[in-house]
Amino acid sequence: MENDGPLPTDTRHVLNLSGQLTAPWKFEVSFNLSAYGRAPFSPYVAGMDFNGDGTSNDLLPGTRVNQFNRGLTRDDLVRLVGEYNAGYAGRQIAGGQIAPALTLPGNFAFNDNFFTLDLRVARTMWSRGPARLSAFVEVFNALNTMNLGGYSGNLSSPLSFGQPTSRVGQAFGSGGPRSAQIGVRAIF
Repeated sequence: MENDGPLPTDTRHVLNLSGQLTAPWKFEVSFNLSAYGRAPFSPYVAGMDFNGDGTSNDLLPGTRVNQFNRGLTRDDLVRLVGEYNAGYAGRQIAGGQIAPALTLPGNFAFNDNFFTLDLRVARTMWSRGPARLSAFVEVFNALNTMNLGGYSGNLSSPLSFGQPTSRVGQAFGSGGPRSAQIGVRAIF
């Protein structure tokens, strides 16, 4: 049952807010704000088979899949690593390996929150009946929030544990680095 828990894509506290305002001189201003909390996280010990089932990279003993950010905290991890070092480190485990001692880095995180604010300003340049021509400017992630991802859960590697390896959504307009585009839209 140690692999029973929330999916790594389980997002809580989701906020999506959007709106549009008609401004003077035929300008339209619109926005989209998206924010959500941290995803769940699973620390593991690379190469270790604590329960002798033939699989390696087992979860830190005393934890189940994706419990961190879903009930367990940083203080729980410090306590569990201490218990692991007292009960497992330097001893042969069920899988036949000698369990390494674990050291937590001074700075680590269990994933990151997500936040992006997208803005659009458009102006109707020409209109006749149902037909119209407008120009627009869009800015994605206007505040250039980092939105980090790819956090390592490998406790055997204190240099990478709990450190981000990428920005979320490197695709244009998906919460990645600030980006902008201009365009023209014809409706007929």
